[in-house]
Amino acid sequence: MEIDDFSSHIIEEIKNMWEIWNSPPRLSTDSLHLDDIELMNLNNIQEG
Repeated sequence: MEIDDFSSHIIEEIKNMWEIWNSPPRLSTDSLHLDDIELMNLNNIQEG
């Protein structure tokens, strides 16, 4: 799958999340709630 296969709003959300995760102070892996990320992905799929 290529990055161009994703809709622009999903790419924008990925960029925003990347910037949040990589901006000081860095978040620990304990703060990454995979259930929340999965729910966000499901919402994006339903919207798209």
